[in-house]
Amino acid sequence: MANRKNGWIAGLLGLALLVGGCSQAAENNGQAGQTGQADKPAAQAPKTRTVKDAAGEVTIPANPLRIADVSGATEELLALGIRPVLTGNSQYQSPTELTPILQQELGTDVAVAGWFQNEVSVEAIAAANPDLIFAGPSQNKIYEQLNKIAPTVRVPYGFNAFRERFDFIAETLGKKPQMEEWLKAYDDRAKELHDQIAAATGEETFAVIEATQKGIRIYAKTGLADMIYTDLKLPKAAGIPDPDPWGGKETSLEGLSTLDPDHIVLLADSEQNVLEDTAIWSNMRANKNGKVYRVTTKQNYDEAFFALGKKAMIEQIAADILQKKSKVGHW
Repeated sequence: MANRKNGWIAGLLGLALLVGGCSQAAENNGQAGQTGQADKPAAQAPKTRTVKDAAGEVTIPANPLRIADVSGATEELLALGIRPVLTGNSQYQSPTELTPILQQELGTDVAVAGWFQNEVSVEAIAAANPDLIFAGPSQNKIYEQLNKIAPTVRVPYGFNAFRERFDFIAETLGKKPQMEEWLKAYDDRAKELHDQIAAATGEETFAVIEATQKGIRIYAKTGLADMIYTDLKLPKAAGIPDPDPWGGKETSLEGLSTLDPDHIVLLADSEQNVLEDTAIWSNMRANKNGKVYRVTTKQNYDEAFFALGKKAMIEQIAADILQKKSKVGHW
């Protein structure tokens, strides 16, 4: 009887050990599964993405490191915190040289492909070894060559479309918040300057006139005219003609005689032009009252169409207007 009882107890102990062993094994297997899942590498971020450009869709690097810009958007890239390896924002009169603002911002470390409004150097772009290229409408003829160097985004906006170009570049690179922050700061400053100028000039009117050795052009929009009428919101003089696609309209001395603004922003590279030293110019109200603010045509084309140039020029123009008003007040 005792032997049978001892055998029964031994059997129970063996069964308990067997169940415990199975339970421990299952627990160990569960832990091993959890460890394996934790050690599994996370899904890698995509290396490319597809964006829309002027002609359809293009696949670009998700995080481009070497951008070549021949679309005119170099200053917008810098405003977004991106430094290109090559630019087409050279001086329009000296296409191998950076504009003064970009000389200060980029130094000599960035290659120049020529002025972006003309056909640029494919060889210079290839030598820069980009992983992404932005090309404007002026580069359509060489698009296939550029696309063999690196994925090329065709920017649909050219020289005269600053905000649209900025928005397109920011959207393509996933930088819309940075663009909106920059534009808000610029527009807020323009509003401050408007208020200061309006307090000094009231309802006095403005005109933007370009005078060269060959002719006269009155601007209604684009470049510096956009800064005067759209950004600073200063009153436009009566008689300014509707613009052509370039933003202004050619006129003659006789045509200018019907325009008599209180203030003139004069675009002229020198005093040797068809306007100055004429009776019409001498009799214009702005000239007689000392309210002519001079900007070179070169500076207008090199700065007034781009982010950093606009930021600098709006301060310059506002300072000139306010300083002239102060001087006139003492005469």
